Amino acid sequence: MPLIRTEFLPQSMTAVYTSPSGMTDLRTGLPYYAGGLVVGGYFDLTEAEAQAVGPLLHQGRYRFVQVDSGATASNIKTGTIGLIKSLALGVNFITSYDLGLNAAVRPVVFLAPLTAAQVAAGAYVFVQENGDATVLGKTGGVSNAAPAVGDVINSIAGGLAEDLATPGTLIPTTVGLALTAPNHTATATFRVLLDIPLVAG
Repeated sequence: MPLIRTEFLPQSMTAVYTSPSGMTDLRTGLPYYAGGLVVGGYFDLTEAEAQAVGPLLHQGRYRFVQVDSGATASNIKTGTIGLIKSLALGVNFITSYDLGLNAAVRPVVFLAPLTAAQVAAGAYVFVQENGDATVLGKTGGVSNAAPAVGDVINSIAGGLAEDLATPGTLIPTTVGLALTAPNHTATATFRVLLDIPLVAG
């Protein structure tokens, strides 16, 4: 399937949707399956456009995906990294980091936290797959005692981001390069220039 570019911005990119179109019937609460958003639809935002939508969003490519109903909800937070579930389900079906196909296959960044009920219902959300992303650092802060802009950032257990050394070595779990210095002393978000190949889907 070719790339599907969405020509309009939704009202919220950090919302959790119950419908593959992003719309539900007001009377019945059942999803509409046509119109509105399309699973796999994407758009590219400039910095100004992204900031107008949310303070943690930055320039880059965003995609509308379905979340695996078996994903670990506690690993889906603003800034955590998700992965594809399987090759058969494709790039528009995302799961939590611990249940992904492999820690290096098709990482994306979650924009909003999901509850266990939302995950179990197979909710639909936007993820970021390219550009300047806000990621969540590991608990207690990154391991590098002197983290710096330009350091290699890797994904680790729980879908968290880690900075091991300055400048660091590219490895299969590398997600990008730090645009702001990662926090060494506490769990916090920081910005990363994602280095993830674009895919059709």
